[in-house]
Amino acid sequence: MAANLLGLQGVRTLIVEKELSAHSQSRAISLDDEAQRIFQSVGLEGELGPGFHPCKTLRYLDDRLRVLAEVDFTKLDRPYGHDVATFFQQPRMEAMLRKGMARFEHVELWQGHEVESFVQDGEGLTVRVREVASERVLTVRARYLLACDGAHSPIRRKLGLKLEGTTGLEHALAITVSTSSPEPDYTSYLCGPKRRGFIARTARDEMRFDIIVDPDADLEAVRQPDHVRTLIAPYIDPSTVKIRSINVHSYHSRLVDRWRVGRAFLMGDAAHLMPPFLGQGLCAGFRDAANLSWKLARVLDGSADDSLLDTYEQERRGHVAEVIKSSDAMGRVMMSGGQVLSRVRNALIQILYRLPVTGEFIRQFKVKPVFALEQGFLLGARRGKAAPEGTYFPQPRVEVLEGQRALMDHVLGEGFVVLTRPGASQDLQREARALAAELGARAWTVLSGERIGEPPPEAFVDTEGRLGAWFAHHGKDVVVLRPDRYVYGTATGPELEGLRRSLRGRIRPRAHTAAAVVRRAG
Repeated sequence: MAANLLGLQGVRTLIVEKELSAHSQSRAISLDDEAQRIFQSVGLEGELGPGFHPCKTLRYLDDRLRVLAEVDFTKLDRPYGHDVATFFQQPRMEAMLRKGMARFEHVELWQGHEVESFVQDGEGLTVRVREVASERVLTVRARYLLACDGAHSPIRRKLGLKLEGTTGLEHALAITVSTSSPEPDYTSYLCGPKRRGFIARTARDEMRFDIIVDPDADLEAVRQPDHVRTLIAPYIDPSTVKIRSINVHSYHSRLVDRWRVGRAFLMGDAAHLMPPFLGQGLCAGFRDAANLSWKLARVLDGSADDSLLDTYEQERRGHVAEVIKSSDAMGRVMMSGGQVLSRVRNALIQILYRLPVTGEFIRQFKVKPVFALEQGFLLGARRGKAAPEGTYFPQPRVEVLEGQRALMDHVLGEGFVVLTRPGASQDLQREARALAAELGARAWTVLSGERIGEPPPEAFVDTEGRLGAWFAHHGKDVVVLRPDRYVYGTATGPELEGLRRSLRGRIRPRAHTAAAVVRRAG
């Protein structure tokens, strides 16, 4: 994902991959709406669209398969333009991301190679890359190094960094099966006490079972196909499926002590590990890539200073720490074992599900919290209480030509954007355009959904009313969006000069167009 994002920015990028082929098993299986929006930002949602399998229904089941509570995902709001939760088959996603990289002549993939060592200096890094088969060593010169090399990251070890946190005592079996039918199609938390875990259909022809095993279980014995068939039998006829993979894994809650050492950065599992109970592992890695890539591109082309890169850890560490905390809490509640505790928990779920406030909380899937950036590249550097700065901006469908609608990000394009609220005066729109010009950004005017006729250039119609409601809720006239679509800052008319001063010199117009040289995949 980082290579695709950097490729779009015109950044010369080399991916060093030890394996000779893509991974053939599904490890990650879920994306939330924010991560799908990042996929959209690299122009690949159309490629993988059929490979995304939206979550339709989430059920909380006891050992007798009774439904304790249920979430109908088809009825949930979609503030960011995508399904709140969707599943996928990892090899298909990896194939699309590799196809995406092939669009860019300045992005290279070296398979069968690994980083042997590297040395940093004031201008960049000198990296020794070894070809695994031949032992031949190549020397690569680069400005920055991104460690996207997983939980056992060799680069993290070379940097002398540590993953701090805990690892759960329990293990889980991750079982992937192929199915000849798209049914059953549901997602379930298994709430024990006998069976605890998670089930999901990840594709029309695939299901995933993550089943917690007893702490004293023989990990080899539980992996045997006959035992696996007994585990999945309550949920699907084992004779109708083919077992594709059986893996044992632990639940980690860990954060690296530093995310940046000079010109080297860590992202994804190299920087953080979290329990799977909110499905945020890969989503967090995608957010890392989206956060750092635009900053690197800006620093590399001279339109921002290197200090901008320090905000990567400032923004991502706190965000990830909160996700880990929430995932831990979800795991403690849903996966706790023991006859007494499980039965009490299940009875409580049923009671809460029937009550108006808590029932709505469950039905609206608010167990997945909404996080904001609390510090970093924001107006004032820190987010005020309930302030719009640092929040993820909504993405409705908007109308750009009469009768023609599109997701907002497709209309806005790449880079910084300045938006003015519906009903903004001509003077305010002129001031917003002047601010955009100083940034080398585009300015757009949001028009009310009541407008009749074709929108003028640099304006679009808020047909859903979502953007107008956002401006009204925060009492602001202008918003500056970052390239990753987090809110940098907002202003009323009188505050606009202060917003301009806060950006002056920090973000400059780009010396050249970042449009990438693209070639056809395949």
